[in-house]
Amino acid sequence: MRRLLPHLGILVVSICATLALLEIGIRIVKPQDVEFWDSQSIRRILATSPHFVENIPHGHANFIGVPVTINSYGLRGGEITTPKPPNTVRILVVGDSITFGYGIPVESTYAKVLERRLNNNAHGRTQYEVLNGGTIGGSLSDYYYFLSQKAELLQPDMILVGLALNDILVYSDSGSISEAGAQWHGRRFPLTRKFSRFLLRHSQLYLFCYSRLKSAMYGSGIIDVNKVRGLNFVTLTPPSPYQKEAWESSLRMLAKIVEFCRERGYRVGVIIFPMQLQLSTEELQFYRDKYHLRLGDEALSGEPQQRLREFGTKTGVTIVDLLPVYRACHPEELYLRNAMIPADPSHPSVKGNQIAADEIFRVLKRSLIDLTSTRTEVRTRNSEPRAGEPGRDLPVTQ
Repeated sequence: MRRLLPHLGILVVSICATLALLEIGIRIVKPQDVEFWDSQSIRRILATSPHFVENIPHGHANFIGVPVTINSYGLRGGEITTPKPPNTVRILVVGDSITFGYGIPVESTYAKVLERRLNNNAHGRTQYEVLNGGTIGGSLSDYYYFLSQKAELLQPDMILVGLALNDILVYSDSGSISEAGAQWHGRRFPLTRKFSRFLLRHSQLYLFCYSRLKSAMYGSGIIDVNKVRGLNFVTLTPPSPYQKEAWESSLRMLAKIVEFCRERGYRVGVIIFPMQLQLSTEELQFYRDKYHLRLGDEALSGEPQQRLREFGTKTGVTIVDLLPVYRACHPEELYLRNAMIPADPSHPSVKGNQIAADEIFRVLKRSLIDLTSTRTEVRTRNSEPRAGEPGRDLPVTQ
């Protein structure tokens, strides 16, 4: 054993020296953006339970290769005016990283594309604002928390919930997420995740290899994607007790958001974003072959969207189901791809955001026209002269 120790020491020193030389070489030949995966300047998790996720006001980052700015209200994008200006229809969109615009410039997010479509078709002096309240890693309980903290201040006329299928989870009464009873445990190994995040911020060699290494480990089965990412696919797996509880819990949480909006006079709609592997047999097979994702053909059934449409019918909430329009397009053009992200089944590309905004505009156009007409009627009634008073034009800011 003593004879082996010197050889072992030489081996360790050699490995460390080789890694150090490779690190130096990468920094000289192919320098990496160490902020690429780093969201700590724009996003935080609250220290107290249930640990809601929120954007950091005034935060700035170059996240996933694009500049990100958080305004003073915790919204992605520039500053807004409060109280709301006259003749303004304000729509507040809440959601996770899909709504936030993961890897997408802010002007290409579906919220901003929708805003431009609305203003290009606006009548009279009406001006539309679509505010981006998306949070990276958010879920239904985080959306409710954000609305309870910011909605009154932001004065929206309408709330849109950008719902991803991985929002369907088991929520406690306080809003925390539970994995009890699930066969997937993606929140385990916190120390490994912390060490990986440390290396991503400090080692350009690790950053260069990260996506390639991660993809290779998923593809080889060294990391079982079904265990570490299984919660993302709860709605697409065969029925299970956890899935049943997740649907019941999530629909209660969604109903809670709807009730919150209606009590305050906000109109509300839900946008359902599909996953790439729902779009065709070929896309599903790609994820089965490349990442060993164990999903049956039921993933193509559209059953999660059907459940949410039934919720909309029952509660009177407008549902914008993007699955049909996404299926009509080339799947590879709809989801995020770049040198660092070889495949992403969840986050829409610039084109995916454009198509989403077009469909939202098509479905909600009538509701928004009705909303504008209602506001005009209120404004007209408010401007009519009262007995003994001259006529006046009151700004509409509710």
